[in-house]
Amino acid sequence: MELGAGASLRSKGVVTPIYGEGFFHVSLSGVIWYTIVFDYWDPGGEYWELLRAGGVRVEDECERLRFEMQRLMDEERIVVNGVDVKARVLAAFIEVRGARRRSSATFIAQIPFTPRPGVNVYENFYGGATAEYDYTVYWVLECGEITGVESPGLVDIRGSTAVIRVGKGVRVPGYESVSFNIPVDCFRRIQFHQSF
Repeated sequence: MELGAGASLRSKGVVTPIYGEGFFHVSLSGVIWYTIVFDYWDPGGEYWELLRAGGVRVEDECERLRFEMQRLMDEERIVVNGVDVKARVLAAFIEVRGARRRSSATFIAQIPFTPRPGVNVYENFYGGATAEYDYTVYWVLECGEITGVESPGLVDIRGSTAVIRVGKGVRVPGYESVSFNIPVDCFRRIQFHQSF
């Protein structure tokens, strides 16, 4: 998912997205765990006030955010190993990060897939845009090696991890892919550990 969606998730007040992070953790159990964090400039301290009040208003805002993120993810097409899959947003949380005017929203999602020995490919198709703020995406494999990334921004691949840094103003074309190799040995190790 292109992390420019933070602007679409603004609360009812006047908050401005200032940074985004996405964390993809690829598990051999057949799930890509995806955590997304958007940081906001919140001059009115809207989330600070909301969290201080607590209760059902916080729950309602978290559910509203979860619903909106699910709606955005449903507009995307995700293909893993040639099979269309759907991301499912499990939860959303709001926080204040060390200062009353700096709020954030965190989303926990999962993407099902069938891992296979050899090359696996994750592809995401979405509406292109221009990045409204800087964002960073991290990919981590449980076992294996990332072999390629097609994405705007600066890409740094280091074995089982990759970091993608996209700056504000960069044109995001609406397609990204990550290729990774999972050796057969990885599956043997998982089976070995499950036998205990």
